[in-house]
Amino acid sequence: MSATDLTRAVWAVDADDYPAAAPIDERARFCLRYAILAPSSHNSQPWRFRVDGGTIHVAADESRWLRAADPDRRELFVSLGCAVENLVVAAEGFGLDAAVTYPADDTDRVATVTLGGDGDAPAERSALFGALTTRRTSHDPFDGEPLGAATRDRLAAAGDADAVTVRFVDGDAKRAVGELQAEADRLQMDDPEYRAELGRWIGLGALGQSWLLARVGQAVVTHLDLGDREAAKNSQLIESAPVVAVLTTDADDPTARVETGRAFERMALRASAEGVAVHPMSQILEHPDCRARLAATLDLGGAKPQHLFRLGDAAESADHTPRWPVEAVLDGE
Repeated sequence: MSATDLTRAVWAVDADDYPAAAPIDERARFCLRYAILAPSSHNSQPWRFRVDGGTIHVAADESRWLRAADPDRRELFVSLGCAVENLVVAAEGFGLDAAVTYPADDTDRVATVTLGGDGDAPAERSALFGALTTRRTSHDPFDGEPLGAATRDRLAAAGDADAVTVRFVDGDAKRAVGELQAEADRLQMDDPEYRAELGRWIGLGALGQSWLLARVGQAVVTHLDLGDREAAKNSQLIESAPVVAVLTTDADDPTARVETGRAFERMALRASAEGVAVHPMSQILEHPDCRARLAATLDLGGAKPQHLFRLGDAAESADHTPRWPVEAVLDGE
């Protein structure tokens, strides 16, 4: 798949175009136009979909697995969970029931979403549905203004799930996370395989730069020592945020990680609906030693940290990053 397939045009999906009278497989494909808007690690979009009537099989596209940054595929499965949740929210917005199941022994398929119900659209769609096409990831400093208690409660409720626990970190603990972030940045940037992989992804244009800036960025990341610069920048980003959120699970298997992605995306959609900026910061969790130290720093006991992100207010609205269109991620089409 070439860089020319990447486009921001897919963000312009219009709910009024939903083919309510069409067969269920056509309606399912329309819902996938929202699934592909999900966030993913480095905008890798590591998903494949197969539609069989009202059943949508979700699988990993391992050609987009970031092996150096994500050797245990934690971020790959979290990313897939975000796409699953977008699909569920979209389907429910069009009056469809959406049941998610996880296969026990099919390594090629990570989840199945079965659509059903009468298909009568609700009188008023949820705020999460409205945020599907407006959600953005902000890489800018936040203004440090605290989140109100009611906002934190609503965000926590959005992420609440049987398998996932939401933890908010501020104060001294947040400063400790910032220090650990700086160390993780230096470790990652000291790894030539990590820099080369990140450089390739930047050069592809997946992060939204123009062709020229993407190529320059690829050369810079691949060949220059940026560890100290990235460490300083990202620790300051954490310091600027009033709160950092950590999602944890008891299990550490693919299903727990997909469930983590679903919980994160619900929080991200709720945050977007309330004007709160979100920025995942994965470097700590990409390094096994740093991940273990994060768990110890936050006194997580036996819980496994699966996802880490900043929450706060950003001065400017971020641009949407480009996506591959649905047709490029459908199998059997």
